[in-house]
Amino acid sequence: MSAPTHTAGSAPGGRGDGGDSQAFSWDAFLSIYFPAMVIALGTGIALPAIPVLAKSFDVGFGVASFVITAYLLGGLVGSLPTGWMIDRFGRGRILIAGPIITAVTALLVITAQGFPELLLYRFLGGWASLMWLMARLAGISQRAEAGQRGRQVSWMFGMDNVGHLAGPLVGGFIAAAWGPRAPFAAYAVLALLALIPTIKYSAAPAARRAAERAAVRTISLREIILPRLSYFGVSFFSAVARGPLFGGMIYLYATYAYELDAPSIGLLATASSVITLPIGFGAGWLMDRFGRKVTMVPGFLGVAITMLLLAGTAFMQMPLPWFLAAFLTAVAAQGLTGGSVQTVGADVAPPEARGLFLGMWRFVAQIGTSLSPMAFAFLADHLGYGSSFIFVAVAASIVVFLLIALIPETRKAPERSLA
Repeated sequence: MSAPTHTAGSAPGGRGDGGDSQAFSWDAFLSIYFPAMVIALGTGIALPAIPVLAKSFDVGFGVASFVITAYLLGGLVGSLPTGWMIDRFGRGRILIAGPIITAVTALLVITAQGFPELLLYRFLGGWASLMWLMARLAGISQRAEAGQRGRQVSWMFGMDNVGHLAGPLVGGFIAAAWGPRAPFAAYAVLALLALIPTIKYSAAPAARRAAERAAVRTISLREIILPRLSYFGVSFFSAVARGPLFGGMIYLYATYAYELDAPSIGLLATASSVITLPIGFGAGWLMDRFGRKVTMVPGFLGVAITMLLLAGTAFMQMPLPWFLAAFLTAVAAQGLTGGSVQTVGADVAPPEARGLFLGMWRFVAQIGTSLSPMAFAFLADHLGYGSSFIFVAVAASIVVFLLIALIPETRKAPERSLA
């Protein structure tokens, strides 16, 4: 494999995809952070309604978990086609299509008359959400410098926490006042609102698009995959470890085990965001200053330990305050890992096929993210909730092992070193 002519993420003049490559700039705010925050606000408003809406169809915990799994499976199925579309049609069109489809599927959820219909709309919504995320990550990988990339990716994911600060609380009260379907109307409106800056900053100048196309050569799947196998392992097991929390599975657990209602779930999700927001922003700075592994190793080690604590609360059937203490500690550990795995993916993405690589990267991650809630629900139904938390702890421990034993630091590693 001949070496690429430039490292991943470097760009003449240091300009970003629609703006300056600096992590903190007006253009970065409008093109990356603000749309992410608005979409996250909509997701947060819908979040507390999801487990309550699923339960309203009179299904058990295992079946209800598919309302979360369907959303994740949408991202899984859509990852490779979306990567191909990014390379084929450009990031800008995918950035615009994602929020539009998100708004449509959110409105369709309101009309769902049966549980299978709800699952279909959640599946399509998961695909649409992934489209925006992958296109945005491809832009950061292409245009951001390595010393800025950790902050741009982490802070973009940190906008999830900004959106979730008020979103779940508002969504919980909307659901309590107008029913569990009402928050999805607000979700649709906010997804369309995110289009305003997205449209303005999604299109690259024609001269720059031509220059980028001229620098790209054909690369085989073998050349993409083989030098990065250990990285794909981290992507998979980290997704398994993060899936139950960020997919909403633990909120579903709280709904069934402690009979929490939508406003209570909203308060819990808001508290989670308050904790993870400063941790996530600090993690981005640490990754750019000291390297990616400085947050990843202690972060996933903390996830393993706190999941064991949650297992203890489940096995001993401890009262709600004990669960809340263990859960919020787990949230803090998860916050330290936010955006880190995606930053590593952006670091090692080959310039010749960024869209396809990120599609494969997300495909592997979505397999883990999709299997994790299913395994969590299966273990909960057959062996008890405690075994589900032990399963997550094992996955996090594997990530720690891979990072220590097999993964080099990627902050300053040039793309050609993977060839």
